[in-house]
Amino acid sequence: MPNELTPEEHLCLLLARGDFTDNVSKRAAEQIGAGLRWDRLVERAAAHGLIPLVYHRLRALDYVGVPPPVHRQLKDIVGINAIRNELFAQELVRVLTRLGEAGVAAIPLKGIFLAESLYGDATLRTCADLDILIQPQDLPEGLRLLRSLGYSDRLGGGTFVRLLSRYGKDCALMREEGRSVYPLQVHCGLIWGGPAEERVLGEIWSTAVAKPFHAALTFGMSPEWEFLYLAVHAARHRLYPFKWLVDLDWLSVRGAVDWKEVHAKAQRLGWDWVVLSCLAACAELLGTPIPGPFAEVHAPTRGKARFSAPGHLAIPRETLFAARLIPSPPQRLQFLAVRVFVPTPADGELLRLPSPLFFLYYFLRPVRLSFTVAGWLIRAGWAKLRRLLGAR
Repeated sequence: MPNELTPEEHLCLLLARGDFTDNVSKRAAEQIGAGLRWDRLVERAAAHGLIPLVYHRLRALDYVGVPPPVHRQLKDIVGINAIRNELFAQELVRVLTRLGEAGVAAIPLKGIFLAESLYGDATLRTCADLDILIQPQDLPEGLRLLRSLGYSDRLGGGTFVRLLSRYGKDCALMREEGRSVYPLQVHCGLIWGGPAEERVLGEIWSTAVAKPFHAALTFGMSPEWEFLYLAVHAARHRLYPFKWLVDLDWLSVRGAVDWKEVHAKAQRLGWDWVVLSCLAACAELLGTPIPGPFAEVHAPTRGKARFSAPGHLAIPRETLFAARLIPSPPQRLQFLAVRVFVPTPADGELLRLPSPLFFLYYFLRPVRLSFTVAGWLIRAGWAKLRRLLGAR
């Protein structure tokens, strides 16, 4: 994606700001009056997951200048999103209640939980799935409980579950009920998974606080860890879509973050560059004030925010990004070795082996991975060639 924003993207970002002052409102109204391609605005707002916020702020402007067909289209999309989020909220309560009754602690991540805790309104954020964090040692029991609720997964035998709890980061589950589909990501790690993350997870869980979510009692990260996690998540996805930056903007202007603590944690973990890149992007695109501890080192990065849509190399780029976050070279090598050699459920789906032959997956994994990476490279090269030919 080009780094030059379209007028429609500029308007989306104005309307999505956490601090929607009179001045920002006036600028948005002026931009609407200057003329827009409304079909492009709807398309870009949808691509960045911002339609609910855009509609909410257009309503605050009395929809002045909004063509009636666009108004109806946005209203329909927002209505569908509200219904989906309500179903997600009910399902999350069901999941958290089942886990809590069995003594399995869980922290909801992003999604509907963030929509309510950060935005104060579940309808103002788009949500694609449910995400929960549980402790690695609780993963086998957690999966058993979720399966009892009707969730299915691709993990197969217990060996893959044990490997995931020891070395992995997350797994995907799904439940269907009528026409409703509930994708659920169960995380036992946030950044790397496995031994490299033990200390970070220990700090996150030790500072987690009890938070009610509707009828369920669950846990939430401290504001400082939530900001760091969301910043890493946004940077890993190359600051795209913009809804990740909007989350950071709202979290920043809400005033609940202890920025000295965030700065200290970022320095200790070696994540300064991640936080700075996200703060610089938020400042450039959303006018987010740079907090004091980061203000002195922000000036050189001003105007250099870089963002791009995910491409064919998204997965290897995210893996290398995660490796860069590990300060210790031996741990970095261990992390990459785990990704290359430790079997995953995808290997089990490719070839079903009986338990006595499970050790063969350790040889199959790097072979399968090399073919997968080759496929990514070929598709990325072909896409680039098509762009070059199209430019001519």
